[in-house]
Amino acid sequence: MHWIIDTDAGVDDAIAIVLPFVPGRYPEFTLDALTTVTGNVHVDKVNVNVGALLDLLGADIPFFAGCDRPMTEPHVHAEEYHGRDGLGDAGLSKTSRKPGGEHAALTISRLSKAHAGNFSIVALGPLTNLALAVNLDPGLPQRLEQLVIMGGAWQARGNQTSAAEFNIAVDPESARVVFERFENIIVLPWEVSLDQGMPWDRLFKISAGTTGRAQFLRAMTPLATRWRTKYQFAGVPLPDPLAVMIALNRQMITRDIPCRVEIDVARDCGRALSTLDRRHPKPNARVVTAVNDALAWDMLEMAWGL
Repeated sequence: MHWIIDTDAGVDDAIAIVLPFVPGRYPEFTLDALTTVTGNVHVDKVNVNVGALLDLLGADIPFFAGCDRPMTEPHVHAEEYHGRDGLGDAGLSKTSRKPGGEHAALTISRLSKAHAGNFSIVALGPLTNLALAVNLDPGLPQRLEQLVIMGGAWQARGNQTSAAEFNIAVDPESARVVFERFENIIVLPWEVSLDQGMPWDRLFKISAGTTGRAQFLRAMTPLATRWRTKYQFAGVPLPDPLAVMIALNRQMITRDIPCRVEIDVARDCGRALSTLDRRHPKPNARVVTAVNDALAWDMLEMAWGL
């Protein structure tokens, strides 16, 4: 299967992007490109972070810059959680790599045509690029085998508002377009990463290693430690890595709900709420409500310990 990872490259995105890079481990996962979008930080910073990660991995994979703002909303970033540079302000955001000259939405369309029926996307940030891509190319959903989205709050335990998760909340109009137009979606919502967070000691053990990857991870973890004390997280919330793990290994999913996901775009307290209609005759998604966390942390240790 040919894949794109669409990312706003904050700390947990970075942890997620490294996961497929275990030699010989995931032969059915071919990462053709990364696409970038404004979210955790502005897309210009996201481009630098993706380049830095590819430098770390020594990977010759192209990446393409996407939308620099939400569809209708002003910029909203998450620098409190990811640092001003998106990678924990640890001096990791540096590279000589540059994004390709094609817009990310056009890359998505082009690769979907090149690999029609054998092409999938993991979306780790706001869904602006995907909404633009499907508006430019209405046939895109029919060529897509799978769309894995990290986004939404299936129990309305939001992290951006009381009801909404960040990726959906910062661009609900784009999210509404995507859930209306695409089918065969797997959604990894925010609450799963809260309820099944990675044990802190496991993360610190991996980051204490001597490899280049472990050192990179260690440089990003001080910010995570602040999350631990400020928000009283029992474990490390790793939503983006869990989404990529699902793309790599469907055995990650232990419980899910087939339903029709719709996004509220009203201008009140329910804005960006993800609703799950289990009675709808045309479900568009499987919303994951539990994962195999033992497998997840083994996968993370395998990738970041190299």
